Amino acid sequence: MASIIEGERSYARSRGLAEKAEQLIPGGHHLSGRPLLVGEDCPQYMARGVGARCWDVDGNEYLDYIGAYGPFLLGYANERVDAAACAQLQRGNLLSLNHPLHVEFAERLLSRFPGADMTVFMKTGSEATTAALRIARKLTGKRRVVRCGYHGWHDWCLPLEPFVPSGLAEQVLELNVADPGSLEVLLSSAPNEFAAVVVAPEMILPTRASVFHDLLNTAHKHGAVFVLDEVKTALRIKPGSFQRHVGIVPDMTTLSKALGNGWPIAAVVGKREVMSCAAGMHLSGTYHGETAAMAAALATLDFVDEHPVAEHVWALGERLIDGLNAAAAQHQIPAIAFGEPLPPMPFLKFTITNAAVNERVKAAFYRESFKRGVLLHPRHLWFISYAHTAEDIDRTLSVAEYAFAVARRELEAHPE
Repeated sequence: MASIIEGERSYARSRGLAEKAEQLIPGGHHLSGRPLLVGEDCPQYMARGVGARCWDVDGNEYLDYIGAYGPFLLGYANERVDAAACAQLQRGNLLSLNHPLHVEFAERLLSRFPGADMTVFMKTGSEATTAALRIARKLTGKRRVVRCGYHGWHDWCLPLEPFVPSGLAEQVLELNVADPGSLEVLLSSAPNEFAAVVVAPEMILPTRASVFHDLLNTAHKHGAVFVLDEVKTALRIKPGSFQRHVGIVPDMTTLSKALGNGWPIAAVVGKREVMSCAAGMHLSGTYHGETAAMAAALATLDFVDEHPVAEHVWALGERLIDGLNAAAAQHQIPAIAFGEPLPPMPFLKFTITNAAVNERVKAAFYRESFKRGVLLHPRHLWFISYAHTAEDIDRTLSVAEYAFAVARRELEAHPE
């Protein structure tokens, strides 16, 4: 990697591709997002990734903490995982009937989650959370749900948007993350009407085990199924899942992201008395039984069982968070680094009261980080992978020192 004192970078090819994409793809992105820095020069198109590093189409190299938004727990292009998937491809990865890998994968997956007896397979986290709620509605005979966090792109996840069917806002209520105790008020407002409570743990900060015990108990008190959305957290939170970290047993858990280390795989796991009602339900999709991603997931589970993955990403996350907080304090930048919800998923939040100044200072920090070869997301939590090293963290903190110094100059030029 180039020196951290390097100068300007070129993003000419990225800009050219982005201009073409605006005419071909709604919004110009395959994701419904926007550039890392709106209106700023920044990388937009990546050409390849290996381990904890990636290269953009202009040839710039980065230490990557976005990790494609979470799938790459072991790092990009893990040879063992990809070899397992490619070998399965050669056998015909999608066949007309059931495959032995379906049973093997189910057994391996369920053994990792106490209280989980049965599972159904999906391809994405959005599908998994939607399937979990469908199962809960079938089980309870009720329709309304309480949600907490981002659970995907399907209509029920966006009940207030004008482009989804009317009435969803009355069917899907949102828990106030600043007051988890308000779940009792929500469920009491319409007794015997709620099928499920679905919670993404990264939304409730700081992480306190008692809060999650209370959420589960409150859901059960009102006859609602408790679903823990571990699409982001599973496998990367020691001792292997968020639920084990806080000591709860959800009725159902949704999984994806790190499960296949980049190969598309998702699942709902849960208690037999809950999941058994899914027999005969229409939950199937053409590609749900595809086996290459299952082979990748099995190889990922093997790797996780043989290496201290969760411990590694936890320790490096703590090191990064502590270093960023120290650097922000040194340069007198109003910003705080924290785990969202825990150290393997760090983030840096700028907290300047004036919103316009906050955006200018934040953009200065991230622009400088990109120029010096560190890829961080300004608006989305980051991910530590097993491919990151202590040296990578130290390098990132060296870059952050430069970036905070630039941000400080921006703050002095545009005070609140």
